[in-house]
Amino acid sequence: MTTTSTTGRPVALRRAAVASTVGSAVEFYEFTIYGFLAVVFGPLFFPSGDAAASTLSALAVFGGGYLARPLGGILFGALGDRIGRRSVLMATIFLMGGASTLIGVLPTYAQAGLVAPLALLVLRLVQGLSAGGEFTGAQTYIVEMAPPRRRGALGSLPALGIGLGFGVASLVVALLSTVLTAEQLSDWGWRLPFLLCLPLTIVCLFLRLRLEDSPQFTEIVAKAERTRTPVRDVLRGHLPDVLRVGALTVATLGPGFLAKLYLGIHLVQVKDFRPATVYGLLGVVLLATAALFPVMGQVSDRRGRRPIARAGFAAFAVLSLPLFLVVDGTSSLAVILPVVLVFAAIEPFVSAAVYTTFAELFPARTRYTGTSIGFNLGTIVAAGLGPFLCGQLVAWTGWGAAPGLWGTACALLGLLVIAMTRETGRAGLAR
Repeated sequence: MTTTSTTGRPVALRRAAVASTVGSAVEFYEFTIYGFLAVVFGPLFFPSGDAAASTLSALAVFGGGYLARPLGGILFGALGDRIGRRSVLMATIFLMGGASTLIGVLPTYAQAGLVAPLALLVLRLVQGLSAGGEFTGAQTYIVEMAPPRRRGALGSLPALGIGLGFGVASLVVALLSTVLTAEQLSDWGWRLPFLLCLPLTIVCLFLRLRLEDSPQFTEIVAKAERTRTPVRDVLRGHLPDVLRVGALTVATLGPGFLAKLYLGIHLVQVKDFRPATVYGLLGVVLLATAALFPVMGQVSDRRGRRPIARAGFAAFAVLSLPLFLVVDGTSSLAVILPVVLVFAAIEPFVSAAVYTTFAELFPARTRYTGTSIGFNLGTIVAAGLGPFLCGQLVAWTGWGAAPGLWGTACALLGLLVIAMTRETGRAGLAR
């Protein structure tokens, strides 16, 4: 049985749209600022005579945050299907903001010995736990709030938030790298982006306090149709869709994180560009392409999710290796900039269609749980291990373009899986 998904109240829909976008932006700013600053504070927590080894250790902890995400997805997804989307979204942003702020006041290895990297790992795991329920919760919530013919447009807003979060994080790091010396940035400046998480979190909490639960969840409560075992139910009844979500997440985030995260580390660590220049470039590119997310969401409402996703995956498959061939073969940012801009513009084709599809694959009573488990399993491979594996590929092969092979492989997986995924854009949301 299906039902439409609309509040009938424009004010509630606007609040949901703003809260989903801003919440995802803040969450991903907080979660990814670590990756941008790993080159700076890696040696402070993982001292080594080899700067590259220290950075790889810091990236390994970055990946550890992703390893905690499936647990967070299971925990918060199940809670979201049992007690409501709004309450869980309040909890996830609170945990993320608290952990991120505390990273900004941690002592270093020189000050606290082994306590420092252990505390960093614990806080990173808390970040991962929170992130495991944040994005999929926001995605579930806004899709359930959206009118049927605008699910793609509104469902693209959490993905827009991801782009905004990455872009702002890049510009913050670029600004600090410009106004501070390398010594100041290493000594205390790296802490400032983490401390900024406190006011950002307060703003998000205020926005989410004004939300109400989605009509579908309210209807389930009224009819006493909530499941007490959402994890068991989704794994028994919808395991193929869970695996489908996981594979499409790998296919989307694998190439996407090449431009969003790994490329910045690569340009600084391998190509020896100035961090301020690199992160300024990435920030401008990500903010410039962010406007494409709702545009492509609208196109997916008209044309269907699968054609838009296919086009994006095909472009990623073709262009991932050329991106890094260009980067590896030049020392001119004037040459790199247009290539990165084109590559970053591909992701909205994929994300705007695929992420909305995730929520449309599952019935309302297990929607939060199903999307959370699948999405977070995929992030372990694509976003958690991906940057680390790309760094290792360069170290193993000595070939600076090797990360492009990773992006191509992920995109080919996406083409295969989307061909086996049903079109969801023209059907009503399952209840």
